[in-house]
Amino acid sequence: MEPWSIIAKRWPDRNLEIRRRCAVDADYRSIVSDYVEARSALDRWRRSDPAGSGRVADYERLVRELDAEIERSFVTHD
Repeated sequence: MEPWSIIAKRWPDRNLEIRRRCAVDADYRSIVSDYVEARSALDRWRRSDPAGSGRVADYERLVRELDAEIERSFVTHD
């Protein structure tokens, strides 16, 4: 899946805002990039690992943490 489509799917109303901020903020761009990578990896592991895999749980936790960090950025920039 295309990286920006992952962001657009998760935050359809914030996609443009996220893109703009990524263009000027290297730290934020890194967080968004990490989210996209973790989300992609989670999707791959869900397809290939057995149910209840610790790897899937680890990536679910990482995705939740990065998701929360991006969500917090909306509050501080609204």
